[in-house]
Amino acid sequence: MANALALPIDHLVINTHFEMNAAQVIFEQLGFTLTPRGRHSLGSINHLMVFENDYLELIGLPSDGGPLRKDVLESPVGIDGLVFQTADAARTHQLLQVNGLAVQPVQAFSRPVELDGVVSEARFETVRFEPGQFNAGRIYYCKHFTPELVWRKEWQAHSNRVKKLAGLVIVCDSPQQEATHYVAAAGGVAVAGANGEYRVRGAQYALVFVTAVQYTECFGGLTCVGGKRPSFFGAIAIQTPSLTPLRQALKRMQKNGLHTITWREQPGRIAVQIPGFNTLLEFLA
Repeated sequence: MANALALPIDHLVINTHFEMNAAQVIFEQLGFTLTPRGRHSLGSINHLMVFENDYLELIGLPSDGGPLRKDVLESPVGIDGLVFQTADAARTHQLLQVNGLAVQPVQAFSRPVELDGVVSEARFETVRFEPGQFNAGRIYYCKHFTPELVWRKEWQAHSNRVKKLAGLVIVCDSPQQEATHYVAAAGGVAVAGANGEYRVRGAQYALVFVTAVQYTECFGGLTCVGGKRPSFFGAIAIQTPSLTPLRQALKRMQKNGLHTITWREQPGRIAVQIPGFNTLLEFLA
């Protein structure tokens, strides 16, 4: 996978465990349009925030006594998934093995989607790594068999005007070593940045690898908590043509007493911390 650009991102994931209702309210108040709640055949529930070519996913667990998805249950609350696009899951599986990475068998699953009273099945295949390959969170590859059930115009219009995912910050001890490890999984090239960080670029996004000190210098008191993990996903970058709608939404949230939301504006960007979900969003104009 030694290409100049890394694979496209399919979606990024925020794990809510059993607190999906609270997460849904917060993200709607931030100006996102959420898809109706879905339920995977694997035992997880979700809402999507669908953009032009990718999406942000809230994933959680049902509280009605149904089966619980093991990988979601055993992962921490917060930014938890980096998912690349693949057009051929079996081929991706083969290439990863050639690159010396341990992967699980291709997994097929689905979830019902109701449109205009008609229920269809959104179907997927994923390729996942064996545990221990990557410490920051779940990294995998997704093949969509029914993209028309995901990328729909009525779900792509957000009042905060977000258009696409712009990147992911990975906090780690050795940015150069970590970036090189991700290149083996997703292609691209690890390039040193001006401030000691390393970057792996895709066509429309960048993975940015920083130390804990660099992370704190950048985001101050808005940082996520890594827990006992030697590396963790520290921030999701999102692109919007204007920060004005988000700024207005944040002020409304403050006025309505949602003080759990902490945010800081700098030229061309607003960082938003959602502490109950160990999540940091960076909106870029």
